[in-house]
Amino acid sequence: MTTPTIPTTPTRTHSSARLARSVLIAFATMALGFAALVAAPVGIASARPAYPAHAKYVSSVPAANAILKIAPTVVTVHFAENVNPTGSSLTVYDSNGKQVSVGTGQVDRSDLMTMTVNMQGDTSAIYLVLWNTISADDGASDIGAFTFLVNPSSATITSVNGSSSSPSTNATSSGSSGTPVWLTVLVGILGLLIGAGVAYYFARMRGVAGPTNRAAGSGAPGA
Repeated sequence: MTTPTIPTTPTRTHSSARLARSVLIAFATMALGFAALVAAPVGIASARPAYPAHAKYVSSVPAANAILKIAPTVVTVHFAENVNPTGSSLTVYDSNGKQVSVGTGQVDRSDLMTMTVNMQGDTSAIYLVLWNTISADDGASDIGAFTFLVNPSSATITSVNGSSSSPSTNATSSGSSGTPVWLTVLVGILGLLIGAGVAYYFARMRGVAGPTNRAAGSGAPGA
């Protein structure tokens, strides 16, 4: 009497497949959890300014692009934050690039948002005021410039008005890509996690298929 063979191989195959699928689901769940963990603080941080406020230009005397009859003897600039006297400067140049200001500028001790510098005007029609500030509040540095005119010709006025209308040029840093860095990193990590899960799944399936095929071919001839 022949004893029936118990079909254990298909059971192992289905069990291994379920295990592989469970591992794959675990990888996907971990990836989604990591995405939520990363995205949450980024969303909160996005409500804050990307950069410090800096001690930026607010106003000045003479005003940016002002047209005067006589060159001033003092230039005053007001900033958005308190200015640290150490490292901050205010310099005036004529149209030939000659420095016409005296010293590097002084921070008003009674108003730390204000800097002044004395100057000795010449026959130049355009003056450039270059400022450099170190914020006394957060230590952030900034730089910018503006011009004013003294007895300018019509051609000079047209030339100045045709240039940038912004009173100050601020030096800031920003990424050249429109895609946030955190998103690029997240996509890469998700790809690695899911790819690892898929690779593990197929590796398990190949490992199961191998023993099954060998078991099927090992039967005794003529049985």
